[in-house]
Amino acid sequence: MISCMEAVNSDRRDTQRIANRKSLFFSLISLVLGFLLLSGFLGRAEAARQCPDGSPAGRGNVCPDVPDNAAEWIGYSTPGQMVVGQTYAVSATYKNVGNQVWGSNLGYKLGYAGTPSVASPWGLDRVQLPSAVSIDSKVTFNFSVTAPTTPGQYQFVWRMLQDGKASFGGFGSQTVQVIPSLIKGNIDGVTYSSISGWACSTYLNRSVDVHMYLGGSAGSGTFAGATAATLPSDAGIASACSASGSNYRFSFPLDENFIIQNGGKAIYIHGLSPVGASNDTISGSGAVAVPASVIKGRIEGIQDNKAIVGWACSAGLSRSIDVHMYAGGPAGSGTIAAIASANLASEPGVASACSSSGSIYRFSIPVTEDLIRSQGGKPFYIHGISPVGRDNSLIDGSGALSIPAMQRNAAFVSQNMPAQLPTGRSVTGSVRFTNTGNVTWRQGQGYRAVLVGDTRGWSPGEVGLPSDVPPGGSVDFNFSLRAPLGAGGYNLRWRMRDGAGDFGNESSNQVVQVVAPPPVEHGVGLAARSYVYDANQQLCKVIEPESGSTVMAYDAAGNLAWSASGLDLPSTTSCDLEAAAASGRQVVRTYDTRNRLKTLRFPDKNGNQDWSYTPDGLPAQVTTWNDAGSSSVVNAYNYNKRRMLTSESSGQTGWYTWSIGYGYDANGALASQAYPTGLSINYAPNALGQPTDVRDQFGNVYASGIGYYPNGAARQFTYGNGVSHSLVLNGRQMPQQVRDNNVASFEYQYDANGNVGAIIDQQRGTGYNRYMGYDGLDRLMEAGSERFGGDNWNRYTYDVLDNILTAKLPGVRENNYWYDAKNRLTNVQNNAGATTVGLSYDPQGNLKNKNGQAYTFDYGNRLRDVTGKESYAYDAYGRRTIAGRPTTRTVQVYTQAGQLFYTEASGKGNMEYVYLNGSLLATRNSGTIKFQHTDALGSPIAVTDTAGQVVERTDYQPYGSPIGKTVDGIGYTGHAMDGATGLTYMQQRYYDQDLGRFLSVDPVAADSVFAANFNRYWYANNNPYKFTDPDGRQSAADRYYGAAVGYMLRNDPEKLRIWMAGEAAATTEGSQAEQGAAMGQAVGEFVDAGDFSNEAIAGALLKAAAAGVTRGRSGRPGDFTRGQRNAFKRENAQRNDGQMRCDDCGREVRNVASEKGVPTPPDQAQVHHDPPIKDGGGRHSDGKVVCPECHQDRHRREE
Repeated sequence: MISCMEAVNSDRRDTQRIANRKSLFFSLISLVLGFLLLSGFLGRAEAARQCPDGSPAGRGNVCPDVPDNAAEWIGYSTPGQMVVGQTYAVSATYKNVGNQVWGSNLGYKLGYAGTPSVASPWGLDRVQLPSAVSIDSKVTFNFSVTAPTTPGQYQFVWRMLQDGKASFGGFGSQTVQVIPSLIKGNIDGVTYSSISGWACSTYLNRSVDVHMYLGGSAGSGTFAGATAATLPSDAGIASACSASGSNYRFSFPLDENFIIQNGGKAIYIHGLSPVGASNDTISGSGAVAVPASVIKGRIEGIQDNKAIVGWACSAGLSRSIDVHMYAGGPAGSGTIAAIASANLASEPGVASACSSSGSIYRFSIPVTEDLIRSQGGKPFYIHGISPVGRDNSLIDGSGALSIPAMQRNAAFVSQNMPAQLPTGRSVTGSVRFTNTGNVTWRQGQGYRAVLVGDTRGWSPGEVGLPSDVPPGGSVDFNFSLRAPLGAGGYNLRWRMRDGAGDFGNESSNQVVQVVAPPPVEHGVGLAARSYVYDANQQLCKVIEPESGSTVMAYDAAGNLAWSASGLDLPSTTSCDLEAAAASGRQVVRTYDTRNRLKTLRFPDKNGNQDWSYTPDGLPAQVTTWNDAGSSSVVNAYNYNKRRMLTSESSGQTGWYTWSIGYGYDANGALASQAYPTGLSINYAPNALGQPTDVRDQFGNVYASGIGYYPNGAARQFTYGNGVSHSLVLNGRQMPQQVRDNNVASFEYQYDANGNVGAIIDQQRGTGYNRYMGYDGLDRLMEAGSERFGGDNWNRYTYDVLDNILTAKLPGVRENNYWYDAKNRLTNVQNNAGATTVGLSYDPQGNLKNKNGQAYTFDYGNRLRDVTGKESYAYDAYGRRTIAGRPTTRTVQVYTQAGQLFYTEASGKGNMEYVYLNGSLLATRNSGTIKFQHTDALGSPIAVTDTAGQVVERTDYQPYGSPIGKTVDGIGYTGHAMDGATGLTYMQQRYYDQDLGRFLSVDPVAADSVFAANFNRYWYANNNPYKFTDPDGRQSAADRYYGAAVGYMLRNDPEKLRIWMAGEAAATTEGSQAEQGAAMGQAVGEFVDAGDFSNEAIAGALLKAAAAGVTRGRSGRPGDFTRGQRNAFKRENAQRNDGQMRCDDCGREVRNVASEKGVPTPPDQAQVHHDPPIKDGGGRHSDGKVVCPECHQDRHRREE
């Protein structure tokens, strides 16, 4: 404290005495004047006096008279340095040297005495008098001032005053240095739990508040919280603050939500100045950020090859996270292999690494067998899945370890095999294997024991896994083994197999002796078919045991004029034309001048037909009569300029007419079809004419993404409801796997002959698997499945004529078949000998009665009525147009391709059928779409709705009987099944799936070359898992047969007419189906060649009566067919750079038809036999393309 005192030599009492004595000393004036002069002289050497009122003394250093208000400043007590805005205690002392007592009631106080125009910088300008001050007494004012907020030098000046009057008395001035107080501090640390640091306002001991902003400082960032820096701090921080305080620290606690919402944002902390200075950011602001919750973790290893273990977390979060494991590479290049949660108990060390207090961060990913099978041997990578949307980073150790590789192995243990058995007979046996690999053999995954060695003719060739077998476990494969028909010794062994092939060691070799078969117990055993020719070597009679004699006569042009069937005319030397003509069974044909069928007339008028043609010979309209001629169906056809069918209509005269439309692309491929309802289906064909997308005009998708194999089979597509379909072919181009995702999945296995040996149901499991065995003639001998019921095994035997002798499913049926001398099934008996089914036939071999149920066939061998149940009407091609029941009726229309296209049924509404590559794809019932999922035979086995959910399933017995249900609609092999009659309508014939036979004889003749089709009633060569019957006339491996027929239907309507009228037929022998893709690729060439003989299509025979095919267009035996002529013309054009030229003269010729009444064009391309027919030439001859002039020259030279 600074003290300042100045002596004032003034004696108030002496002055008063001198004044009072003036009169007494007046006489002494001179003396006084002298004294004053002396005093004045001496005063020059003394300091001037300050009077009590604060004014200086006058002449002679003498003060004037004392006023009432006078004060003497004694001194200040105040700091010489202050901090802006801070409060300090100060004092000022004054003495009352006036004539008036200072009292607070008189308004005396201390006032600021600085620059008059400037307010007091000290926070106040008046200080109250603490108490009354008497004359000549002192008073000290003790008060507090606040330092100015602006740093600098300030004068501390105060003076006494009285309210209403001017300040008075003396005063002093004290200089005070006011210094600034600035925000200072630092962010010391950022963790997942807190943000900490210190902050102060320099020179101040007091604490300050702090505010936190994210992403920027105040004004640009986001306010995130406030606290006070009041936590204890050390002396170093106080020193940094130039103060002596001890509470300068702060801490912002962080929670998980804060980290989740703000992770990665920059942190800014402002100190709030307590003195009104700037709220500056402290050091470290902007340089640190809220910690982000990033993925942390580590793969620690594989425990016992059973589990991949480790830990993973999202830093700072106590919650668990998911982990995704990829095989072969991280996400983006690898394959997702497993998804798990890191939610197992973890130790504190893991929590520390995760910067959290959580305790459930560990994971354990099972090394499953599926994982080993699909990804074994590949390195694996594990991503932690961020719960806050940040990077799903790989955890440590990713890629360093690999998934254990799969080990497939098996050890043979024992077997029980017979040493001898008769041919064609079954015996039971077993073989045991032990699983010595590291994966479980599971049912439904293709594991089986397969027969190796001399296996031809043995069935089944494999046995499915009866139960799951874990590593180290053993399994017994129990089987019923059927011997081949060939006697001899066979070396047999067993081995394990799965979808990847054989594995493990084989069983020991077992030699089995197969001995001669037992004799046939029943069946006719012999059937003779005789053929009689007239003098012109024309076939005039066919004698068959089932249908009696069929007599044929011809017109002058060699056309079949009439025929009569069902006759008892057994002579093999006489045509018996007169007797046949008088039989009342004549079917009469007439032809136009171009030898085209014009009329067809039956004795009962059912099936009568009238044909008309376009000028270029295509069918234009066919009228067919039903109901004994009282009603008719009219089929009409329209073509484009390329002579491709653009529309066909079918209608009942006076009732309805339904039209079907066809659209084509520039390549001539079918691009669209229109339905009678107006629905239009588009196919988007590719360059090969194959559909790639199926959808209607409303945008409804039925199939998309259709891809193909080189042989034309559909590789994959996606149904309109999202179900994906895929087909895998084996090396022989036969179906190996057919899969409709989550709906159906079948694995097909074959024996050496291409017979289906097993169908493994990979969707529904082993209870739905089917296992088949065959005899040496590839006839189905047994078929086993738990789905069949009974003892699970259907067993069949046959006689030498391919009649079924027995069909047994113990516990369900025991059928023994008996035949009459005409090779017709007449009785079915049970094992006790009681007849369960009795049958009789009409003269033409059609079923007439079955267990009292009457069946009526017309003279064209078409079923007309099933008494009391259903009656039928047909169109020009023998396809049903009406199926009438006593109280309901179904009207239907087929396309020329033989597909049921549209129906209207009483009480069921209309139904549209959508196809893809010949198989039913979907149905629309009054606009409601259902998708059809078919097996390799074309049978619908599942139906899904538009959501992809299965709404119906159907399973079938081996010969087509639906199991546990009645099917009324498209069913077995894609044909219409009649719920009312229990029959399957296969267009040209009806099939009894319960008996495994047709109701009428086959219109296709027996094969005299290969002895195929000798049985007139059998179905699918007695091999129903390999063959189908596309239209009821000939078994075929459906895909290849259908391709050939479809080609002909589209490209050769003349052959179509003959084919569909029942006058001719071509067949694809089933044994050729194994040629797979090669045959598929050759179909076009085969049809183009036009030769439907045995040689051309591997065993096909033409009925001799079909003169339009067996003979050429001229009607001469051995003449070229149209297809042969076209082939010669194509070959000629290829030799001549695309332009046909006469082989004799070289002139250009063209493919132009002759017209009646018009001269033959001189440049018409004609084909001549070389050598000519008269010299032994025929269809086997070479053909020469010649112009008409050279053709005539050749004839003249030959004559």
